[in-house]
Amino acid sequence: MSDKKKSEGTVLGLKIVMIIAVAIFVIWVLWNFVVSMLPTIGGSFGAGFPSSSGGRAIRDVEIDVEPQVVYRIDDHRFFTLEKYLDCSYGGFVYYNDTNKKIKIYAGPEGEDKRPQNEFTISKPNGVMDFHSKFIYAASDNIIAYPGSNVSYKYGFLNYFIVLKNITNPSKNSGFVVLGSSSDTITITDNAIYIQNESTPKNYEKHSIPKKSDDYEWIDSSEIHFNRASLDDHFHCDNNIKPQRVKYISN
Repeated sequence: MSDKKKSEGTVLGLKIVMIIAVAIFVIWVLWNFVVSMLPTIGGSFGAGFPSSSGGRAIRDVEIDVEPQVVYRIDDHRFFTLEKYLDCSYGGFVYYNDTNKKIKIYAGPEGEDKRPQNEFTISKPNGVMDFHSKFIYAASDNIIAYPGSNVSYKYGFLNYFIVLKNITNPSKNSGFVVLGSSSDTITITDNAIYIQNESTPKNYEKHSIPKKSDDYEWIDSSEIHFNRASLDDHFHCDNNIKPQRVKYISN
């Protein structure tokens, strides 16, 4: 075989390889697009979440279960967990103040008005999944609660603290935190203090209202909290089970 024919054969082979590579790439792009548009759970390829078979639509879920107090601030302020599947999944957490006759959902406004479904009850409850110590040293004018934001699509988990001032909404703030079990987070009217076990002599002070992500270091000897909550963790009795779980096809 001449050098010319060898060269032509090499070029032809490279062209074939390039065509195959482009075809594989196009198929991969189309597959990811189709999967992202699937409105079903399960299916024969297991593309949905949670897994199932048959590609049926996600069903709404009604849960009949006894509400329970999962965090107590004092004799008239507390948080309740309601409509939960168990202590970790599903359900809604509410802040309650019996003196002010307040009951507020600890989450995005209106979220608790929408039906739960097979997908939402498979996700950890953002408040109950919070691992840091959470100490409430704020007055009745402050509503604060932890939460988490999970993105299965982009693969990240963020913990945060939401703080609402009843008398002065302009001071409402949100803070991203690590949510580590070695952190103690204390809520006051004017600041959020974070102390880690590795730095017991210091606090991070995050002022309210939040103006930036910056904080100042405060010596723990300079801080005195006038009050403290009865609880320092959210807790739940897993022995309390739903009396009825109803699945509703859409």
